[in-house]
Amino acid sequence: MFNTQKTGLKIMTLRKAKDMTQMELADLMQVSYQAVSNWERGNSMPDISKLPDLARVLGVSIEELLDSREQAQTVKRAMDEEKTLTAKEIADVAPILKPSKLEKELEKAPIEGLELKDIQQLAPYLSEEKLMELVERVGFCSVRDLLPIVPYIDSKHLQALIIQRGELHEHLDDIIGIVPFLEEDFVAEIARNVIHDDDDPGLLASLAPFLDSDALLGLIGEAEPENISDLMPLVPFLESRAITHLFGKMGKIRMKDLAEIAPFLDEEDLNQLVDKAMNGEEQARDIEDIAPHLNAKTAKSYAKKLIEKGNMKALKTILPFLDDEE
Repeated sequence: MFNTQKTGLKIMTLRKAKDMTQMELADLMQVSYQAVSNWERGNSMPDISKLPDLARVLGVSIEELLDSREQAQTVKRAMDEEKTLTAKEIADVAPILKPSKLEKELEKAPIEGLELKDIQQLAPYLSEEKLMELVERVGFCSVRDLLPIVPYIDSKHLQALIIQRGELHEHLDDIIGIVPFLEEDFVAEIARNVIHDDDDPGLLASLAPFLDSDALLGLIGEAEPENISDLMPLVPFLESRAITHLFGKMGKIRMKDLAEIAPFLDEEDLNQLVDKAMNGEEQARDIEDIAPHLNAKTAKSYAKKLIEKGNMKALKTILPFLDDEE
């Protein structure tokens, strides 16, 4: 693979040695001065057809320009229509080949020795159709093997591969890396399979960032969690009303749990859950856990309830959160 930074520095050094501006070099090469600027900054490489002329203008050989005998030989072979490059050689010169030339060379090249890591180098320069064709020619064991080139594959094609290879029911760890590149409905289907196969709502946590609140709520309902601890990792990805609905179905809510989820609740929803938790004397003693999350008006309301119950100890914990006038 070409070291674009190193080659760019070489072009700049040789240009300055010739006392040429970027614009003058651009005129001689019949390209824009922005193109020359990009070469010198290492953002891009000159097209392979330009290398002989660039070397001539700068007064060096292609080997000296690239600072690599091996790469220079590969470039010369690529310019010779009668030569056939190996797949690995194509991967090396891909950045300086036109798309049509690249695909033509790949059609001629023997596939032996080509690996997915080589395809990763080629991926940015190929059409998706050619990329998938090459992947199929090389072969792979699991969809997760494609992770390095997933950004270059359309989500629908990726999803079709998962279905075709029967990996929709694979262990979540095997496909989690590609989930960000899948459509939301498909992620929901993966999640549904996960909870049905493993019966563990906690497994939804790794998929939750890629699901909307309604879809996640439906999946949680299918998982039928029995403990509040199963819900805690999912709370940051749910809307306030959904959190209230789920926790409201639980038999007992601890103030400590409410304190953890309070940042994700609207004021009205928080009050509703606190009301439920405040029913027991034991919970009233734990009001200090939730007090920092209550506004002054709500804190006053609970203070009155504590007074009615004669729970002075719990009342002391809530006093710092009342207005001075209260």
